Amino acid sequence: MKKTYLVIGLDTFGVALCEELTTLGADVVALDRKEEAVSKVTGFVENAVIGDSTDVNVLREIGAQHADHVIVSIPGNVENSILTTMILSEMKVGKITVKVDNDYHAKVAEKVGATEVVSSEKSAGKRLARRLLSDNVLDYYNITDEYGVYEIFISESFKTIKLVDIDVRNRFDVNILLIKRGKNVILPKADSELRSKDVVIVLGKHDRISKFQSILH
Repeated sequence: MKKTYLVIGLDTFGVALCEELTTLGADVVALDRKEEAVSKVTGFVENAVIGDSTDVNVLREIGAQHADHVIVSIPGNVENSILTTMILSEMKVGKITVKVDNDYHAKVAEKVGATEVVSSEKSAGKRLARRLLSDNVLDYYNITDEYGVYEIFISESFKTIKLVDIDVRNRFDVNILLIKRGKNVILPKADSELRSKDVVIVLGKHDRISKFQSILH
């Protein structure tokens, strides 16, 4: 079942996030109080709404309480960003990521319910989108539109297996650069093992890494 993402505030960051999440196949709802801002995403977001995020009734009407993850990216208005975050927290939204403008904004956002804060660069929007789509992706770095480097956590239920038995390069067309196991860093060889709770650094095309990641559960 697909996760649902609500993006509140359609500045450059918010638009980039909506576009990337949609490209990656996620269900996205977008909200902004300005019609011209909403018009930027109507071509690719399934549900784009004009409304005030500081109004709890608006948030309820668009189903914010049912979203798996809400991202607050309200440009130039720290007060509205904080108030929106507080309302979402009171609505028991499980994950709330807030784009912050400075350290003060970050501290207050966390105090009122933000589960994560991020910086405001456009590239951060795309980077966040990649991470949001999987609980196992700890971090992501874009190299080109096609290629990226991913830091992926291997779930606790994963059964130990040697790289040679997975045949990663031929089967998935990705390269494992490093294996992190606790405080140890391992340069992978054919007989190296992947174990539960390992973290792997992987290089490859975005779609191929997504397929490789699916076996790490």
